[in-house]
Amino acid sequence: MSHTDALGLRAGVAKEYEDKLNQSGGFCAHQLETEFGYSEAELQSVPEEAKGSSFGCANPMALGRIQPGDVVLDLGCGAGMDVMLAAKLVGDQGRVIGVDMTGAMVGRARQNIEAAGLQGVAEIRRGLIESLPVESNSVDWVISNCVVSLSPEKDLVFAEVFRVLKPGGRMLLTDLVMAPIPGWLRALVALKSPASAKALDRGRYLDTIRNAGLVEVTLRSQLDYDAAMLRGLVEAELNLHKGFGQALLTLDSGQLISNLLKPMIGPASSFAENKVSSIKVYAEKPQ
Repeated sequence: MSHTDALGLRAGVAKEYEDKLNQSGGFCAHQLETEFGYSEAELQSVPEEAKGSSFGCANPMALGRIQPGDVVLDLGCGAGMDVMLAAKLVGDQGRVIGVDMTGAMVGRARQNIEAAGLQGVAEIRRGLIESLPVESNSVDWVISNCVVSLSPEKDLVFAEVFRVLKPGGRMLLTDLVMAPIPGWLRALVALKSPASAKALDRGRYLDTIRNAGLVEVTLRSQLDYDAAMLRGLVEAELNLHKGFGQALLTLDSGQLISNLLKPMIGPASSFAENKVSSIKVYAEKPQ
């Protein structure tokens, strides 16, 4: 991908997430209250403003072992929900850094951290996850919640993860992967988010992490998006894009949506063939 194309995709992502601040929850928000997500105690421990502006896949810390005194970096921290939860884990002797490229999100995250009284532990920096404003060999954990899939240069992201982790440091992230689907269907996804349409399949995603030098790359869990989840996405697209929506008024919209979903759903018994999934991945920097 050219530098110009990458800049254009980043600008589109920034605009998309600025707009989302006026919404209540995002595409993956239904997972906040599932076993793949956050406990009720965790949700009650952060401001409502942070929960309402959370657009991640799942809780990246649910399978982690973050300890008091650790230094944690959150890639694409958004409004700061995971930064605040990590700050409670590391305590006064630890430190949490959130990085986001969107000015509106950075401002919201700083407000939320101040409201939670966590300024002494948590810090928000504006910057790109492909070029992190963080010192080399300085963090114990890198976490991220459904963000790397939005990057047009995922190889640079994981190279930066390798750089900033201390030897023996660990990464635990959740993200969106998309198996090969027809080009027209990727184009539909791109109507809402051009960067999301660049999501990798699971194998390429894990290989990109390994190619950055990280080891012990492990798929910790996977949540396959079923027809109901995907139907919500397609319905939102048809409502948002009235241009071709007008041409659909005479069609059976229910049948149309069902036909659109067919290429995105694999056999119910097949772990490997579901087309859209949230995954949780662990990796380490070698000692």
